[in-house]
Amino acid sequence: MTFSILIPVYKAEKYLTETVSSVLRQKGDFEIVLVEDGSPDRSGEICDQLAAAHPDIIRAVHEPHRGTVATRRAAVREARGEYLVWLDADDVLVENALEVLGAALESDPKPDAVLYDLSFFFEDGRPDVIRPAIFPEKKLITGENKKEIWEMLIGTNLLDGLVLKMIRADLMKNDPTDYTALMDNPYSEDVCHCLYPLTEADSILLLPEVLYRYRIHDGSVMHVFDENTMDKRFNTARLALFEDYLVKWGLNDEEHRVKLKANAYKSIVNDVLYFLEQGTDRSKIRSFVRRFNAEHPELKEIAGKTFLPLRQRIILKLFSCGHTGLLVLMNKVWQKLRH
Repeated sequence: MTFSILIPVYKAEKYLTETVSSVLRQKGDFEIVLVEDGSPDRSGEICDQLAAAHPDIIRAVHEPHRGTVATRRAAVREARGEYLVWLDADDVLVENALEVLGAALESDPKPDAVLYDLSFFFEDGRPDVIRPAIFPEKKLITGENKKEIWEMLIGTNLLDGLVLKMIRADLMKNDPTDYTALMDNPYSEDVCHCLYPLTEADSILLLPEVLYRYRIHDGSVMHVFDENTMDKRFNTARLALFEDYLVKWGLNDEEHRVKLKANAYKSIVNDVLYFLEQGTDRSKIRSFVRRFNAEHPELKEIAGKTFLPLRQRIILKLFSCGHTGLLVLMNKVWQKLRH
């Protein structure tokens, strides 16, 4: 079997059938593995119904509720295909995704991983939003050329999504990483599952094609401002794992350590900007920003590092000084200039 389509399932009763249907329409040699994480809604029942309707293709696995990280590891263990493709339970694959991925496996050498792109779609029927391509052209990279991947993982969030990667199954199954610390804080955990397999991969194929559609809806926890949630978004366990890989990648120098931290701080700034622009109570946000800065005094120093991009330095500086109003104004100016 070529592909295992792995779908972690939790509170997904509204979308799960649509998600699975997007896979059933594919052409290729595949299985679908639904790993239900003790969901309190009808998700488990729907998994069983789908498996009963397509017993040769779909398997439903039921786990006690342990969170996203444990569910992903269970999905990896259950997979029988040569390559793993990830799909969130509220998103969909584009119509020819597996055909494109199957053709990609005809490259010489045969890639251990394939990276591709996504679009964003809305429930109200608006046209998909397609961002600038992560990879403008098809390219096979090996050996030291993989540094461009490491640089993107360190300094951006463009490659964070596990759903943007097809990975050879044995590389994920043989992953020795201890994920215990991430069990307690799963925010942005998905990129962590790809660090070992991408590091060990002999070749990685980069594709410009959009093969995945990411749903934008109001059910996201990002629509509710909560200080405890915001604190978790600065995931120290994730940073610690990345720091181990800086050593393995030969990038354990001050510049890359700072870039890694700066990107984590930038994610917090982006979240704060989102809530400010959504009209969230500014006094609550200012209170969070003051406390966060007091707990992270290194941020002001990081904001002054000249090897960081100018825009990143400006937003980190404004944030570290508590200038949330200027931060919003500056972001609006950048948005206008970009368009």
